[in-house]
Amino acid sequence: MKKMLLGFILLFAQVLFAQDPNSRVKFDPFRAKPGQEITITYNPEGSPLAGKKDIKAVVYTYENYVWQVNDLAFKEENGIWKANLKLSNTCGMLSVKFKSGELEDTNNEFSFSQMLIDDTGRFAPGGYAGWGLMRASNFGYGVKNYLEKQNISDSAVYFWLNQEISFHPKEASEALSVPFCQALFKMQGEPSLVRVNRVVAFLKKSPTEQNLMRLLSLYQHPLNNKTTSDSLEKVILSTYPSGDLARLKAYQQLNFERDFGKKIELCKAFLKQFPYRDADYTFNEKRMVNYTNVYLSMAIQAMMQKGYASLEKMSAELPAISIPTIYYKCIDIAHKRKDVDDSQLLAPARAMVKRMELFKNQRPVEYWFLSPNEWAVEYEKIFNQNLALTQIGILRNTGNFEEAMDLANRAQKYFMFKSAMLNNEQALLLDHFKKYDLLQEVLVKSMHENQSSPEMLDLLKKDYIRARGSENGFDTYVSGLKNPELASKELDELKSIMINKSMPDWTMKDGTGKIVKFKDLRGKTIVMDFWATWCVPCKASFPGMKLAVEKYKNDPNVVFFFVDTEERSPNYKQEIMQYIKENNYPFTVLFDNKLPTEKANDEVFNRICKAFSISGIPQKLIIDKNGKLRFITVGFKGSATGLADEISAMIELTKKAE
Repeated sequence: MKKMLLGFILLFAQVLFAQDPNSRVKFDPFRAKPGQEITITYNPEGSPLAGKKDIKAVVYTYENYVWQVNDLAFKEENGIWKANLKLSNTCGMLSVKFKSGELEDTNNEFSFSQMLIDDTGRFAPGGYAGWGLMRASNFGYGVKNYLEKQNISDSAVYFWLNQEISFHPKEASEALSVPFCQALFKMQGEPSLVRVNRVVAFLKKSPTEQNLMRLLSLYQHPLNNKTTSDSLEKVILSTYPSGDLARLKAYQQLNFERDFGKKIELCKAFLKQFPYRDADYTFNEKRMVNYTNVYLSMAIQAMMQKGYASLEKMSAELPAISIPTIYYKCIDIAHKRKDVDDSQLLAPARAMVKRMELFKNQRPVEYWFLSPNEWAVEYEKIFNQNLALTQIGILRNTGNFEEAMDLANRAQKYFMFKSAMLNNEQALLLDHFKKYDLLQEVLVKSMHENQSSPEMLDLLKKDYIRARGSENGFDTYVSGLKNPELASKELDELKSIMINKSMPDWTMKDGTGKIVKFKDLRGKTIVMDFWATWCVPCKASFPGMKLAVEKYKNDPNVVFFFVDTEERSPNYKQEIMQYIKENNYPFTVLFDNKLPTEKANDEVFNRICKAFSISGIPQKLIIDKNGKLRFITVGFKGSATGLADEISAMIELTKKAE
């Protein structure tokens, strides 16, 4: 009977994996063995990659019940791509993904895969399991970002894992015990517990730390035996005081601690007893032991105590995945709010950048699911989007111009003039070095992408006057630099999101104490910008809003109100008016109303949020002459000129609205 079953399974799998003559991928030998070299041939005709000349490939191999991800070097000849791959001696199956830029060919999520065979002709260890788990993303044992739309049934997962354990019990029984029992219980429910208990009995025969943790998982679910699981926890903690469970318990304790001082002490003790190790990644990921949270608490304390030296020291041990978050919370926000002088931020900021650079050519374990080439692309994205822009500003502000210039040139290769913040920094640096030819190039390309700042407009005007002797015709010149296709596309997008809704009535006071009533503004186009002093993107958008205000300063039928909301400081009104004056903003400030029962001045904003199901600031509303809301925009995209043009376009569309 067992031989008949084996024959049926092999026949079924051979039919399933039969090499289709019409397939875009061919494997030679068709049924490879572990340790062999295999030739993979790819014909992109009929795929999303047809006609592409820069096709790359990623290979996923299942080795010793662990996924490995690598690049595959393909060579093209007459439209056909070939690569040779030396399989490891422990490989059970392989799968290949083909790429060209953002396009991918995964055989419509069915994959291009092969299960290997051993010397007896059976599928090699890992073949059954890899094929099942790769397509079951809800079990969490597949490959991130690959076949994530695939989710085969619980019974199918059970089938493949059962075959793996049946034919390779020595290799698979321990490694797959937990996912096997999970699949079995999902498929059968209570009747499965008899067999789950047999798995428990098997694991007890070899009480290693890993097997004890597997037992604990099974006692918790699906057996739901709290008494036994509590007892087992005590045994594990006693036997392995610095093991996985001890780390989990220590993390849970600090994570749930609400007293910040006590939390910091727990964090220090945690990192001393359980320093971050790559080897712990899989357990930490599955049990949600988040080292970023631990380091972030420590970093916040350092910032609160002005312990910049301790923050610098801590940066040398941060995991790659933690660096962007901690840099943002401790460096980026402080730099943009000007809470801390850049001279004090420089050392810890440099330390974090240096730490991140160590991972550039060494894929961190947290990104195991990316091939080395994919990691190189992802690294540049993470580095430039999360660290580079602020770092350039800090370096420039502290007089490290050469270092800032080098970093700006590198970042521009990634952003390609689509970041106003970078364009501004690079322009200021080029102006400092008096490299006017390069400065002109940056200014023109930035304006073409509509990613410029008021400072850049001033530099552009200086260059224009230097070349022409006067500023006559400058506005026409600037308009001519902008990409008309981009402007047309943005206008079409704005037209598509235009609305026509009734606005709630409101009455607020301005900075002089004068009462402003919504009902008195009929006949005017109104721009309301909700903001707060603590909101970094709110204040970052003000240079662009200033450009818009100045454009309409002579139009009596367009009014701008900068509505300050959600403030808690007792002296916020004086502080705000001083801020507006110091920055020379020609803004009419309105102060949101504060209800007696509330701590913040947010009465009008809360009513508007409820009326239109919105939240968050900066929030800009464009209202027509009849008091109808026509546009809602949230956030700030980063470009002052882009924002000014967007506001201007919305105003003009609103003016024409019936």
